[in-house]
Amino acid sequence: MKELIEEIDRCVSSKNFSRAKELAQKVEPESMKHNVLGIIFYQEGQLDKALEHFQSVLKLDPENDDVLFNLSKVLLEQKNFFESWRYLTRIKDKTWEVYDLLGDTQLAQNNVPMALHYYSKAAQLSDLPQMKEKFEQAKAKFKRPEKIAIFCLPGLDNFIKDIAQVLSNVFEVKLVVTTDGNQIVQAYRWADIVWLEWANELAVEITNKLEKMGKRILCRLHGYESLRPDFLRSIKWEKIDEVIFVAQNVLETAVQNCDHLRQKEKILIHNGLDLTKYTFRLRSKGPNLAFAGHFNYKKNPVLAVQILKKLVSLDERYNLQWAGTIQDERMYRYIGYILERMGIREKFNFVGWKDDINSFLENKNFFLSTSIHEGYGVAILEAMAKGIKPVIHNFYVAEEFYPKEWVFNTVDEAVEMITSNDYDSESYRRFIEDVCPLEKQISEIFRVLIQRISVSPTQF
Repeated sequence: MKELIEEIDRCVSSKNFSRAKELAQKVEPESMKHNVLGIIFYQEGQLDKALEHFQSVLKLDPENDDVLFNLSKVLLEQKNFFESWRYLTRIKDKTWEVYDLLGDTQLAQNNVPMALHYYSKAAQLSDLPQMKEKFEQAKAKFKRPEKIAIFCLPGLDNFIKDIAQVLSNVFEVKLVVTTDGNQIVQAYRWADIVWLEWANELAVEITNKLEKMGKRILCRLHGYESLRPDFLRSIKWEKIDEVIFVAQNVLETAVQNCDHLRQKEKILIHNGLDLTKYTFRLRSKGPNLAFAGHFNYKKNPVLAVQILKKLVSLDERYNLQWAGTIQDERMYRYIGYILERMGIREKFNFVGWKDDINSFLENKNFFLSTSIHEGYGVAILEAMAKGIKPVIHNFYVAEEFYPKEWVFNTVDEAVEMITSNDYDSESYRRFIEDVCPLEKQISEIFRVLIQRISVSPTQF
């Protein structure tokens, strides 16, 4: 086979494409034959034909990194930037070439911060001076003078780290995660744009104790603050220019609890996942269930135990691993007690906080979310990004965000979803790619940040 491939390469180099295609018919297995034919047609300039063959390979071998790259390159040249990006994010072993193409897909769509983010990664991985020069030139071209200070309390910065890092390629950004008053004041004075991450006690302190000083102030409101009228009514909203909400139900609940918000400019931007961090593969039903989140009443572990008990009665292989921190000792003690009484203590494993959620989820078949309240559930999205089937308790407005076939109301419905043969990893991943990738979130945030600046994003 090695000699055959070398002969095909020689034919392609000499532009004897007919002979190369003839020889390619002898290549085995079928997936490799289609990949070789795709490369031949690509070199010949027949992009549509190349695309057909690469797509044929993915039907046979959907996790082939080389084919994913080849397909993405063809899609990029056809100016199908979104689809090119989709398949590039699925490549497991990402080289500098992958990040370079990812940057190209974003620059072509005017998503400057994400383009620079990917070019930066490519430059770090590549030894080629041309790649480093490409990144430095792009950064110099698009660099903006505005200084952004993002304020967040310790322990609540999980959702802002990626955003701050990506934006720092375009703006001067300080992520201020502290309760130290002096640090807060210094960063506030330094900034042109103030970003309050969470509408909590820190937002109350800053808006009540610091003068606006002509600064543009944004506040991003997540889930729990919308249910805290004490926070909402203590914030000086007249100092805040825009309020960003992560979900429609969060917006509606916050407005119900705080009349001042009715007059504010409200912007809906869903949280986004960095899909390059989650390894996708085609999966199938199995006994391994997972949940990731703080262990408290809101996450409703009581319901999870009831579902697990019924599953174990059907098949003793079923088990649930819960990753997170214990926030409710009474609930934790009760769950331990009831598991013992049910005789399934060894089937429920609390594994503590996991920094590497991608690795934790790798051997799981289902993500069981029993929460009674979510913005929309980032941990659910992380599992879906890996191709894991979501089984989602019908928390308030869950059906407004997720397809109904992934949502359950009763224990029996959850068990039916888990034991069913209906399993489609491709659709779970595509949902995240289409609805809430980091790229979409950054693009919308970037648009908000520059909307009051004379330069429009179409000029980049």
